[in-house]
Amino acid sequence: MLKPVLAELMLLYMIVAVSTMAQQKSTTLIRSTLEDESIGITVDRPVYFPGDTVRLTIQREDKERTATITPVLVIDGVKLRSTGRDAYIAVIPPDVTPGSYHVFLRIVEDAGRRFVYETDHVLEIEEYQAVDQLAKYVTIVPSEGSADPQLAVTLDRDQIRSLQVVFRRDSIRSRMGPQFVRIRTTVQLRDGTIHQTFERRVLTFRSHGNRERDRAMFVQYRTAYGVYAAISTEELERVSLPFDSLPGWAIVKVNVEPDYTIKIGAYDRFNSVTRYFRVRGPTIEIGFSLGIPKVLYDTQAQDTIEYGHTSAMVRFYYVSAESGNRFPVSLGIGTFGVYSPIDVGAGRGGFATSLFLDLVELTRVFNIASVRKINVGLELTPFFSIGRKPRVLVDAQVSFAL
Repeated sequence: MLKPVLAELMLLYMIVAVSTMAQQKSTTLIRSTLEDESIGITVDRPVYFPGDTVRLTIQREDKERTATITPVLVIDGVKLRSTGRDAYIAVIPPDVTPGSYHVFLRIVEDAGRRFVYETDHVLEIEEYQAVDQLAKYVTIVPSEGSADPQLAVTLDRDQIRSLQVVFRRDSIRSRMGPQFVRIRTTVQLRDGTIHQTFERRVLTFRSHGNRERDRAMFVQYRTAYGVYAAISTEELERVSLPFDSLPGWAIVKVNVEPDYTIKIGAYDRFNSVTRYFRVRGPTIEIGFSLGIPKVLYDTQAQDTIEYGHTSAMVRFYYVSAESGNRFPVSLGIGTFGVYSPIDVGAGRGGFATSLFLDLVELTRVFNIASVRKINVGLELTPFFSIGRKPRVLVDAQVSFAL
């Protein structure tokens, strides 16, 4: 009966933690078969980082030291080395997994009996966290795109849908910790209207060179930061961009920046990667325009016609397959010189074909921003009126494109 009781007594311990600003200290009560002894454990700081040096001391009440007590840290690659009486030192490996590590005590009694006690003293190891420069490790494939929206790279729809943001993890500097990234994708129509916006939050980090360790770190990060719970391990390397629809000649903007909702570092508006793409559309477009013409020259001026102030045309545009800009000269057919789009009668207004030089579209060819739906230019118009001679007109016109 005595032996089981003594065995139970030998396994009992109690931890009392006492913290200070500069040190972390705890006391453990050791109960052996011969005596009780309280042992204090002290480390030199409350939190450690990879590469730091741990300085640990123990304080014993037993001056005669009837048992040998050695502290132990259960961390791969860490072994406490004695530097003096009850003083120990160890270096935390640079690739250690952040977390809380208990200090153990290995006890060897004079009689040779060995015991290991797990204390409540915890060594807190955190990871360095800093925001690295995105340009160092972020790229977009299969096309890098353009940093200038006016020079957006034109791609087919299938090529746009295959775009991915790729993280060159080995280019992330060491000791930077996890990189929390926000990817915002915007699809903007040619007239400036925002068609779609998508946003993803993902994370990545410098690879530790071991797939299992990388996965363990990934799970730890994903658990710690709830907004990242939906990401997959594949997205540590590359992230696909979702698109519902891609209208022809729309501009696709891909913006990658640090996720500043995670409070790491200060906001830096220059630390971002933004690229522009253009969705290739048809090279011939059909549109409708309502214009206000002013006749400048009439080849049959002696045959007087009452010209109204309205023109309604179906127009045909040629679109550059690379820039997505319309050619500044378009063809049209419709009504001309009327007071309403269908107000055609004898001696007033008529039907016309149109060759229109759009000065506003001409500015876009030279990458000068302008209002998309307003057109201003000169028009050469073969004109046919009821009860009057056919003629050719030259007019100036302001029109609204639909």
